Amino acid sequence: ETYEQQFGITTAEITSKINQISHLSSTDDRVTTISQAERLFAEAKETLEQLELEIRSQPPSLRQKYTTRLQSYSAEHKKLEVDFRRAREAGQAKRDRDELLSEAEQSLQHRHDELASDYRTRLLDNTERLERAGRRIDEGLGSVETTQQVGRTILADLAGQRETLERGRDRLRGADRDLGASSRILSGMLRRVVQNRALLLLILAVVLIVIGLAVYTVARANLSGRTAAAG
Repeated sequence: ETYEQQFGITTAEITSKINQISHLSSTDDRVTTISQAERLFAEAKETLEQLELEIRSQPPSLRQKYTTRLQSYSAEHKKLEVDFRRAREAGQAKRDRDELLSEAEQSLQHRHDELASDYRTRLLDNTERLERAGRRIDEGLGSVETTQQVGRTILADLAGQRETLERGRDRLRGADRDLGASSRILSGMLRRVVQNRALLLLILAVVLIVIGLAVYTVARANLSGRTAAAG
């Protein structure tokens, strides 16, 4: 009866440990509980062996009854071993599944970090390109303003030259009236007129070249800005 009570207590503790194994998530706790359950199984087996020895010492009239009980206890012990193995395998499968999920989450997080880093890099690159394009536009506008100022200066010079030419024309008209008496003076003035006209043509040619260069520079700057913005 003492062995039977001891076996009952041990199997109850084993059942409790089996139930705990199925619900434990910590690896350390599972390992500890499994170790405790294995120790209890060893105690239960030892109790069965002692009970078997005790039955053998009983009279034949009692031996059959206790032998039947021993067979029932052995069957219960085997059933608990099966339950223990299933619980341990289920716990192992749960742990493997949790590890796979953890690895998948880590992989997703790593991928997310890579995408975020790539997005930040592209954003910085695009911002830098926009800033460069803005600086080029500002430089182009500055060139346009400078060209406009040069053009206004040239136009003012041309206006002065026109006034000079008009005054020269007036002088020529006065000189025409005195042509007979001032042929040498008229020849000199004619040479000056020719020189002034040549200078005017030269100035006009320079103005056209400057304006052409300014237009080309502005167009090239705008084209470069559009290309950079499209990139």
